[in-house]
This record gives sequence, C-alpha cells and structure tokens, in this order.
Amino acid sequence: MGPGILIIVFKGIGDVLLTTPLIRALKKGLPESRLYFLTRRPSLGILENNPNLSGVFCREDRPLPAIRAAGIDISLDFMRSASSGFYALFSGAGKRLAFSYPAGRIFHNILPVKKENPGYTVFDRLQLLEPLGIPDDGPEPELYFKPENSARAEAFLSGEGIAPGTFTVTLDITSPREHRRWAPENFSRLADSLVTAFGAKVIFLWGPGELDYVKAAMSSAREKHLLCPDFNLLDMAALLKRTALHAGTSSAPMHIAVSQGTPTFTIYAPQNSPASWSPPGPLHSWAQGELASLPFETVWARLSAHAGAIKGHSA
Repeated sequence: MGPGILIIVFKGIGDVLLTTPLIRALKKGLPESRLYFLTRRPSLGILENNPNLSGVFCREDRPLPAIRAAGIDISLDFMRSASSGFYALFSGAGKRLAFSYPAGRIFHNILPVKKENPGYTVFDRLQLLEPLGIPDDGPEPELYFKPENSARAEAFLSGEGIAPGTFTVTLDITSPREHRRWAPENFSRLADSLVTAFGAKVIFLWGPGELDYVKAAMSSAREKHLLCPDFNLLDMAALLKRTALHAGTSSAPMHIAVSQGTPTFTIYAPQNSPASWSPPGPLHSWAQGELASLPFETVWARLSAHAGAIKGHSA
C-alpha cells in the first residue's frame, strides 16, 4: 500500500481549486499513494468528484479521528497556522511539510523556504513538492462534475434558446471583498456592449446572498440579459464549460472557468496582481486599476479586444 498523503487548505474555494494541480502531480509521481484533502465545508464540492483523491475531510466535522484512521504518512500544510499545524502534527504523518514560518518547527519537520516567483500562484504552491522529489505536472486546476450537473446546465441553456456554438459570456460582478468590486452599472454597460458588438448572450452569475445585488445591476441594463439559476458550484462548472468567455471580478468563478478551459477576462484592483492570479497564455486577459475610478472605456477597450480574439479563434 502506498503512502497516505494529507493536503491541508482551509481558505476559500479559489484557494482550494488552485491547489488541485498538486493532487494531480502527487498521483502521477506516486501512483500507489492514497491522497486526502482537509478543507472547510464550502469547498467540499470542488473536491468531491476528484478521481485522484481517496477521501476529503471537513474541518467543521472534527475529523481528526478519521484522519488518523486513514494512515497518514505525509502532510502538506498550506495554511501555516496553529489550527492547520495541529492537524498536521496529530495526523500521524512522519513527514510534515510547510513553507517556512516562525512557529513552523512546533508542527512540521520539513520547512523549505518558498522561492520568490513573480508568476502564476499555482507555481508557488507546487514548490512544496520539491522536498519529496516530485515534479509538477503543469499548473492547470481541475474540477470534476457529474452528468447531472451537465444536464442542469444544458437544460438552462436550451430553455433560453442558446444553442451550442452561441457566443455566450458569463459575468460575475460580485466579491466578498469591497475593494474588488467595480460599480454594478459598469458591468451592465459591459453586458450591453457585448450584445451590441458581438451578439453575445450574457449570463449574470450569483451566489448566496448576492441575488438582490445582481438583479439591481441587471435592472439598469438596456438589453435583456439572463440570470443564472440557483446553481451549486458543480452546476456552475458545467455551465462555464459551455461558456465562450467568462468575465468579472477576481473570485471563485474565474478560477472555476480556468479549470474548465474557458477563456477569462478579469478586472483587478491594485491590491491584486494579474500575474499571480490569471494563468499565463492568450486565453486569459485582464484590466487593472483603482476600481472606484477605473473608467468604463479602459475596461471595454481591453475586453472587446479579448472577446474579438476569442470569437475569431472559435469561428
């Protein structure tokens, strides 16, 4: 039986998704390994269908007995906190890895110093595989959904008369962080402009607690746009797989779109680096500025160029 390996990430959905390339690399490098993931409840859907995982533990369920019963030999802790360190230390792992931090020696016995990397954040995370001698297998995140998720997405699209091949754009205008929000009326103008310039079908996405905000933004639009149904994360992934382009804030739906091979356009505040959060390559583009004053025209110039290139490539 191969080694049991526990990956620990408590942060948000996007952070968990951006750690999935490690799962793929570990399974490729150690095919007999048993891979487990410890996270919080909102991120369980990102992992539950991953074929490389032997199990997913939920922090809210007090999972330490189940973790110890799994037979963990190696832990990889990406949180560098007392709570995550506790799970690493008492998991039973003989090798406990985390990037070096002041209190790290209390919990971990392998503490490499993370090298500065100005590029995509996934490559930062993949550095933690180096002490194990495991090469990375590329930075592409992975999210797997079931046929029923695809069926729900297809039912919505067909019900709205959107045939395969339609230039469909999903729009995510929300963020839990205020500094990442661009004015909702600007997003409505973007949606209208995408219809006028490209004949796009624009679908506004929303999540828990966001529906009224999104509906208010849509009410200021001139064109008629579509509102995504009450989809869960896996339904949304299936929808994004059928989408020609995803645009919006730096948030979980953008990373989900990347996991499905969908082109993205992201609007960044100055506090967030496009080089760190947008994957390299021509499928992904962005605009950045102080969002309280970032002009619509600046964003539209970049988005329209990107949309034109995407639509031209797929034509």
